[in-house]
Amino acid sequence: MELKKSLEYLGLNEKQAKVYLALLQMGSGSVPSISIKAGTKRPTTYLLLEELRMKGLATLLPKKKKAIYTAESPQKLLQEQREREEIIKNSLPELLAIYNSQKEKPKVTYYQGEESIIKLYEEIHKEKTILFYGSIGSISPAVFERIGVYINKIKKENLDVREILQADEKSIQFARDNSSENHKIKIAPVDYLFPTDNMIFGNKVAIITYKDSPMAVVIESSDVVATHKSMFEIIWNSIAE
Repeated sequence: MELKKSLEYLGLNEKQAKVYLALLQMGSGSVPSISIKAGTKRPTTYLLLEELRMKGLATLLPKKKKAIYTAESPQKLLQEQREREEIIKNSLPELLAIYNSQKEKPKVTYYQGEESIIKLYEEIHKEKTILFYGSIGSISPAVFERIGVYINKIKKENLDVREILQADEKSIQFARDNSSENHKIKIAPVDYLFPTDNMIFGNKVAIITYKDSPMAVVIESSDVVATHKSMFEIIWNSIAE
């Protein structure tokens, strides 16, 4: 690798690298002589030498009225690099904690309208395991007619689906028509009311309402999923086979 590029890699900018290389080759020198060697303007060279001095790569030796700069060992660059690495290593646990806390924040997506709800059903039925609690009676007729394809997909692709349905006429009929080994359906006691349809799939929970206009909120969060799964299992286990 070219020496100037190596110095840039170790933290110097292009002009600092040029001046430091010139100073190394000269050993020591005045600002005018260093600027000629480096090919930089004199005022710029002075500023760059001061920057190098702050980095510990140059020393100022006052001699009468003329300032002489001397090059320090390039090993100081390596030492500085090691110190930077040590600072990063010490800060890394805290930085990772901040990064991971951001990743764990729930991601919320909204779906509005019939077409969006159909797309959501398509996404849900890509999962192999789905938990549902709600009411077939609450689903709008237009949406229910179009989601028949996903009910068939449960049978064809052997998806593992469990549903807890509110004790209304449509839900009871749906359970009679669609219960199977891999599509288990239980009817909740009559005092269990589900104003929304709720689906647990993958790392997400979907809450759907058909009141006024179809709308859904999908929350992607391991904690939210764990909570809803626990609620589902409590209800499921409380209902006799």
